[in-house]
Amino acid sequence: MPENRIQGMTTSRRSLISRGALIGGAAAAVSLPSLHAMAQDATSDSLLGRILDRGKIVVGTGSTNPPWHFEDENGQLVGFDISLAMLLAGGIFGLDQQQILDGEEPRNYIDFVVHEADARIPDLLADKVDINFQFMTVTPARALQVAFTVPYYREGVTVILPSDSEFNSLAEMQDQGLTIAILANVTAEDMVRRGIPDANVEQFDSVAASVEALDSGRVDATAIDMSTGRWMVAQDPDAYKTVPEGWDAQSYAASIKPGDQVFLNFVDTALMQAMVGLDFPIYQAAFKTYFGEDLPNPPIGFPVEFA
Repeated sequence: MPENRIQGMTTSRRSLISRGALIGGAAAAVSLPSLHAMAQDATSDSLLGRILDRGKIVVGTGSTNPPWHFEDENGQLVGFDISLAMLLAGGIFGLDQQQILDGEEPRNYIDFVVHEADARIPDLLADKVDINFQFMTVTPARALQVAFTVPYYREGVTVILPSDSEFNSLAEMQDQGLTIAILANVTAEDMVRRGIPDANVEQFDSVAASVEALDSGRVDATAIDMSTGRWMVAQDPDAYKTVPEGWDAQSYAASIKPGDQVFLNFVDTALMQAMVGLDFPIYQAAFKTYFGEDLPNPPIGFPVEFA
C-alpha cells in the first residue's frame, strides 16, 4: 500500500479518535441527576417513569421454587428470577455491573411481592405489581391478558437418576421397561412417554415425593423440569445426575400489564443485553449459580439472536 495512503488513513483514524474522545467527554460531563431528569421526561407517560419517580420497582415472584425463587438460610429471596429482577432494577436506577453482581445494592430498589402462581396475572392487572419474574410459561392464552417480554429461559423435561445409574442418555433408557416418577397431572403419562415411550409411569402428589421415590429405589428415574434437575445435581452431585437431553420445550418470560410499549421495550433491552450483550457476565453468573452450567460467551460478529 502506498505510504501516503497509509499516512492518510492514520491521520483520519487519529481525527476520528479525537472526535470520539470529545464526544465521550461531553457525555461524561452530563451529571447523573441530569440523566435521571432526561429519563423521566422521556418516560413520563409510561410505568417506567412512575418507577423512576417512586425510586422502587415492584416485582411479583414466588418463594418456594428453587432454583427460581426461594428463601435462603437468612430468609432472603434468591434464585434465577430474583437475579433477573435485580438486573432490571440495576438498569433502571443506574447501578454498575459489579453492584448488580454483588447483589445487595439492587435490593434497595425493589419491593418484592410474594404471591402464588395463580395470582400472577390478577395482581399485574390490578397494578399490585409492576412486573412478574416467576417462571411464567409463555402461551397464546396468557398473551391475551399480559404482555410478555423476550424469553429468558427455555425450559424442558428431563430425568434425574442416581449418580451411580448405568444410564447416561435417553437412548440408553429406551426399551428397558423402566419405572419413571413424575408429579401428578392429567398429561403426566403422555409427557413421560414422549421422552421414554415404554416407561412405566408412577405419579406423585409433589415433586419432593417423586424424588423420595427415587432416593428409596422405588423408581429408576424421576421426570422433572430440566432447571430443577440441574439445580439438584449442582447441589448434590454425589447423589444425582441428569441425562443431557430434554423434551417438551417451553419458554419462560417476564410479564407486564399490556399497553405500555416503552416499559416493555426497556425490559426487553435489559434482558437481551444480559443474554447476549454487555451485561452477559450477570446472566452467566446467575446461570452458573442456579443451574451449575458454564455458559460460553456470545460469539462476536453476527448477532447470535438472529442466527
